Amino acid sequence: MATVRDIIIEAASRSNICPRKRALPDDLFVSSMQLFDGVMQEFSSNDYVTAYQSEADFSPATESVLVGEGPDAAVQAKALQLPKKVLYRYEGQVDWIPMDFVAYDSFYSAAYTDYVVSWQPTGKNQYKLYFKPRFVGTHPQCKVIYNLEMSYKDNDEVSLPTPYLELITRSLAYKMAVKWPRVDEAKKNALLKEFNDLEANLRANNASNRIITRGGHGGGSMRGDFLSGAFVASHWGC
Repeated sequence: MATVRDIIIEAASRSNICPRKRALPDDLFVSSMQLFDGVMQEFSSNDYVTAYQSEADFSPATESVLVGEGPDAAVQAKALQLPKKVLYRYEGQVDWIPMDFVAYDSFYSAAYTDYVVSWQPTGKNQYKLYFKPRFVGTHPQCKVIYNLEMSYKDNDEVSLPTPYLELITRSLAYKMAVKWPRVDEAKKNALLKEFNDLEANLRANNASNRIITRGGHGGGSMRGDFLSGAFVASHWGC
């Protein structure tokens, strides 16, 4: 395992900011910590790796369900940053079926089937999911897949597999090289290529690790995997 500090020190060395054997000055460490937080936020918001996603199962009893953290949440979803998908199945079924996503301002239109879902942010790490009343009446099992908020302090361990730790380090090294130019353009481009190559490999590996699904019911705007929830994502500033 590596701590946040370990990752920052390694990235600083690769970007020629500070050699490993020297202590990184406090002001540079604080700025590097901000870059690290930005990397983690970016990875979570943009689905860089599925390691930054989790899930929660529930059976909706009402047409709106509060999901996330806090005593008011009907469905506990720790560190929820952004819902990505909602799937459903009925008792006795094995496969999960993806629901079509509809933006909130269109959700109540009669043009859509009962098998659509919408959501709105209601607070920090909280979202409200909306379902059609007839769908709720069929007593389905539901699963929400969501992106995690990645929040760390300097000595926290980043408990991820080695390839993901390396991906974070490569991204941070490149961002450091841009912010504090201590290497030439060739080295900077090499740092970016190293990141892009590993990121592409991890994306390819993750592509085969999907929940088994069937096609959903038509009528919504599925957009693949709901994209990144762009209609509510502007407040993230990423």
